[in-house]
Amino acid sequence: MLGEDRGALNIDDFEVLFRKNHKFLCLIAMDYVHDQFIAEDLVQEFFINYWQRRDLINLTTSFEAYARRAIKYKSIDYLRKTAIAEKRNTELTILEEQQVILDQEEDLDLQHQRYIKIIEMIQSLPPDRRKIFMLHAMDKLSYAQIAEKQSISINTVKTQLKRAYNALRTKTLALLMSIL
Repeated sequence: MLGEDRGALNIDDFEVLFRKNHKFLCLIAMDYVHDQFIAEDLVQEFFINYWQRRDLINLTTSFEAYARRAIKYKSIDYLRKTAIAEKRNTELTILEEQQVILDQEEDLDLQHQRYIKIIEMIQSLPPDRRKIFMLHAMDKLSYAQIAEKQSISINTVKTQLKRAYNALRTKTLALLMSIL
């Protein structure tokens, strides 16, 4: 091929070049990338590129020497790009992990703020209603137990709890509406 007119390379000549050099070039690529399929892809890309640019390529050495050097540089380029992609993926993974930690901290902060708001809402209830609510919600006492402990009727307990829950619901909705 050295010294031949490149424009005269026809598909039959190209196929001869391919068949004659394909395995050898795959072995060269394998030395670098250590993966048969990637090596074959690199060699195939080389031949496609060579075919498409055959009119522009001016060989000063043999085709084999040109192809060997091209496959070597293509393999090194592949390894470089793969290393860069792995580095970016590693950096992306680290950023995602940091974001998860930040989100968890933010969630804890939001949870803490919600807890404070709930306490404030409960504290805003009238003292007797708050006491009945706390006995029911926190101490898990029944209506009868609260009535006995507070020396009031069960119906008063029910009424006070109903009013406490309504007030808390209203304040919660108002809080949600202010957020939205």
